[in-house]
Amino acid sequence: MGLELNHRILSMMALEPGLVALRELRVRRVALVDQLEDHIGSLLEQLLLKRVFTRDDCEEVVYERGPRARVRKTLDILSCKGEEVALEFLLMCSHLQETRREDGVQSVNQTQSAEYLKAIQKHKQTLKRRSECMHCYNTRHGEKIRFSEHYVNLLIVKGHHSLEVKKHEFLAFGQQRISLQRKEVEQRMIKPAQLFMGSQPPKKVLVTGVAGIGKTVLVQKILSDFGSNQAHQTFDFVIQLTFRDLNLIDRPISLRELLLRKNGHLAREIDAILSRDDKLLIVLDGFDEFRHYKECEVEEFVTEPDQEAEVVQVISSLMQGELLPEASVLITSRPTAISHIPINCIDSFVIITGFSLAEIRDFFIRYFVEPALAERMFRCVETNSLMLTLCYIPAFCYIMCSILSSSDGFSSQTPRTMTDVYSQYLVALLRSHTQSRLEPLKTGAEIETQEKLSDIVLGLGKLAYEKLLSHETLFYGQSAEFHQLASSSVVSTFLDKTSVQEQGCTEDVYSFTHFTVQEFFAALYYALGDQISLDILESKAGSSHELSTGYLDLFQRFLSGLLAERNQSLLSRHLQLGRNSRAEGYLSGLLKNIWSRCEKGVHILNQLHCFFEQQDSSLAQQVHPKVLRINVSNDALSPMDFTVMKYFLNLMDSNITELDLTGTNISSEFLRDLLPSLRKCHNLWIGENNLDTDAVQVLAEILQSTNTLLNLGLGWTNIGDEELLILLEALKTNQTLREIWMEGNKITYQGLSAFMDFTLPSSLHKVVAVWNNVSEEEIEALNITYPRTCFVVAFTEDSMWEEWGRWVLDRCEVATDEKLVAILYKVCNISVHQVEIQWVRTFCCELIQLIKTRIDSNTDEDVRCKLEKFQKMLDS
Repeated sequence: MGLELNHRILSMMALEPGLVALRELRVRRVALVDQLEDHIGSLLEQLLLKRVFTRDDCEEVVYERGPRARVRKTLDILSCKGEEVALEFLLMCSHLQETRREDGVQSVNQTQSAEYLKAIQKHKQTLKRRSECMHCYNTRHGEKIRFSEHYVNLLIVKGHHSLEVKKHEFLAFGQQRISLQRKEVEQRMIKPAQLFMGSQPPKKVLVTGVAGIGKTVLVQKILSDFGSNQAHQTFDFVIQLTFRDLNLIDRPISLRELLLRKNGHLAREIDAILSRDDKLLIVLDGFDEFRHYKECEVEEFVTEPDQEAEVVQVISSLMQGELLPEASVLITSRPTAISHIPINCIDSFVIITGFSLAEIRDFFIRYFVEPALAERMFRCVETNSLMLTLCYIPAFCYIMCSILSSSDGFSSQTPRTMTDVYSQYLVALLRSHTQSRLEPLKTGAEIETQEKLSDIVLGLGKLAYEKLLSHETLFYGQSAEFHQLASSSVVSTFLDKTSVQEQGCTEDVYSFTHFTVQEFFAALYYALGDQISLDILESKAGSSHELSTGYLDLFQRFLSGLLAERNQSLLSRHLQLGRNSRAEGYLSGLLKNIWSRCEKGVHILNQLHCFFEQQDSSLAQQVHPKVLRINVSNDALSPMDFTVMKYFLNLMDSNITELDLTGTNISSEFLRDLLPSLRKCHNLWIGENNLDTDAVQVLAEILQSTNTLLNLGLGWTNIGDEELLILLEALKTNQTLREIWMEGNKITYQGLSAFMDFTLPSSLHKVVAVWNNVSEEEIEALNITYPRTCFVVAFTEDSMWEEWGRWVLDRCEVATDEKLVAILYKVCNISVHQVEIQWVRTFCCELIQLIKTRIDSNTDEDVRCKLEKFQKMLDS
């Protein structure tokens, strides 16, 4: 009904004062604030003339900041003056509505004044001008190009993916991208213009992706398309706030002031813009760079655009819909910080997954311009799986093109590892920076220049190292770290600079061109610097939690690669760098660590990557564990990971006691690639991978050709009777296999009955088929018919199940929270029917304790709720 009150209600108020008017003020409070904010001045005059308000009342209202706050204060005062005054006020409001209609004035929500429309056009022109050129990763450093000409479409996948990052985000990207590119999610791909579309358009959208993947470029695309009238036209205004700018604010501030800081041209219409918040999109770019990103769970919210508060309160209130509840908000962040975003307020989760193969090729064409040259350079990368995998990241595409461009190919030899790539990148940029200066110089001057460059590189390394210790990616021009570096032009080669205006002064904000570049420089400093205040690899500097979650994975890999002779030789030709004793001890420590992990069966993937970075096959002779147990479970492995594992296993002469590939997303292609090593396994665990017919065929080849395999684990691999028949055919010639575990699959009695039709090896004595489509009665019939092999479909007091329970608990302890939920879905139902078994009771008690620990430390409400349900299930 809006503000217009029909005659029936007014008559009711007149006949029954004390029953309606005050209640009507309370019920209609929100609508009254919305519809009276543009008329509060005239209403106050009328209230004063009619002696409804005193001058003190009016002064109390006027003291409030902003028209909406003044309306609220007016309503508060009216609620204390009784029913007759409330009725008088409502009559005034009704008269105001009638007067406005008589004058032909439409409601605030239905009209757009000429000034408002002019402000929209001016803002679009401003955004178009700001976003038509960009610093792009396919040009020379610092060069600006037209956004519309060179923007390469990014692949965006809609959906809520893991908010917990177990591994180094950059390393996890390759694995994540593999799963996102599968056919089952192709229907969920969206374009930037579709971010706020749908039958129920989302209000709050979170865009996440690793450093350099293109989050800020996506923001610029949105601003450019809006300014050019190409997309996002459901909004009247799109306003960007960067967390780099917000970091410089150290005083209470209002949202109104924040929005106007870089948009002063909107000052005259800002009230109208804020009143139509359903037509406003606010972009918050770079949440992971926010100084206060861990403090967004605020206790006090800001509800008015004019209300001043700490910047973290204002931003958190905006994200959670307490401030401008109808406004749309887009947040960008690296994965490392998104667990600190109040997830309940997010309507849509979007992951940027980088370039497609065609877009990588297009990137090379745009960079090198000449088609023949671009194709030749692209072939250099296409034939190297390591480099091609990394080129899905736009920033890395630029790094690779820089290397190829500066040396018309690769500087010495094709890079074989991540460190090789970054070492050649460093050399390429240094050569580009100094070549023109050094050519006319004599040798003495050249050496002097080389010394200065070495000091600068170590200075950058020190900065990178210290910021890595404190989890910082941004540093400010006024800080002490820059006193010795700021005067060097080479610094701009490796650092991006943003100048931020703040109250009459300008402050420079720096970051490395890519987060991995910072890690590389940090490792370079650790390897070559003589004075390191804190050792990041010691428990006090780098906590055990950081080491276990992969925060320093890439740093350690870079360090290992930088200690290799080939990279030492490459860098020494361009820099005067020493080698400290601390770094030399790292290699022996790495080999001991690998030895120990192989004997204990502890997760070993990152150590194998560090070993791979050395590219020294003779080191394998120094690793002689008593038993060789390789555990790379519970992570979807990338092509790089499998290459690293294959490299290590091929150097091992002995048989492999255990190879755990559980939950690694292994395919038939990778299984075939690892075939020589798989034939040497005593125990092979491939559970929790979706194995197709091709993959099962590879396993059949192993069974036919191995003389070492004792136990094979195929639990939860989605195999059925058809795949089982393939394995049974291969078992005819196998003489070593003792046990085959196939729990949680789709095998039926008919499939297991096929065991009777084959002459199976005498060694096979146990077939575990728990949680398949087979009953205990059917298994009893099988065991009577084929007594030599024990078919198991139910839990018993057998000691093997107690060992199985311990194995499950060990896996739960090292799993991420989301992986734990996936495991619990599979194993929790044992408690329902088997609680009378002693080992099951013990198993459930230990599992409950583990779940409670995870619930206490979990920040993701969705995951926490799932864990609580499992806890109740086990407690009952």
